[in-house]
Amino acid sequence: MSITLEAKGVNVKLNGKLILKDITVNFTGPSLFFILGANGSGKSTLLRTLAGLIPFEGEILINGRNISDYSRKELARTVGYVWQNPLYGFFEESVEREIKFILKNLDLPLENFHDIVQFFRIQHLLHRSPFTLSGGEAKRVSISSVIVADQPIILFDEPEAEMDLHGISSIVEYIRRNVDQKLIIVATHNPLLAYKLGEIIDRIFLIKDGHIIRAISPEDIKNSELLRSISVVPVEWWFT
Repeated sequence: MSITLEAKGVNVKLNGKLILKDITVNFTGPSLFFILGANGSGKSTLLRTLAGLIPFEGEILINGRNISDYSRKELARTVGYVWQNPLYGFFEESVEREIKFILKNLDLPLENFHDIVQFFRIQHLLHRSPFTLSGGEAKRVSISSVIVADQPIILFDEPEAEMDLHGISSIVEYIRRNVDQKLIIVATHNPLLAYKLGEIIDRIFLIKDGHIIRAISPEDIKNSELLRSISVVPVEWWFT
């Protein structure tokens, strides 16, 4: 079944400053898309706007329906947004309660809980406070606390940040397993994750100064001049 997420003429102003400027973009899944841009380019703001977390001007449609017509619970069942900073999403006293919160809040069964906990190897953290975790542990818990609800649309904001090899490998494996069932959008300033997943990416959108300036194919991720033009470190830089 097709999944669509569209932004039409979207503008976002925060603290009096225009952050997103006339964004028009269309994501159709099941598939994987990347939003690539430097820090401060607007990619995180765009993801939060698509998730319905930020006021905006313009129009956002999910499966052809205006996002404003969704109830908060209905939207949470449809779109999962994983914060760049995991601490922004924590408020429960234990990791177990944090991960189960969304399931209880959305009246969903707990059957996915154990699968997600095992997949991200966080069984030993369940009785810890999420506020006492290391950066990588917190990121794995944050991701688990969102995707456990099994939404058809998943938005990852810098998912590789603070992750070790196991953490990044888990994200890659999760995306590979679910790309045929979900619409997954990853926003990042680091092209290496896109390079790793190139064979399953549909398109990569380049963002600069609040504008989507271009859509490129996965093969173009190796184009150093293109990435330098948006102040992103080229892939080849990491290997020289």
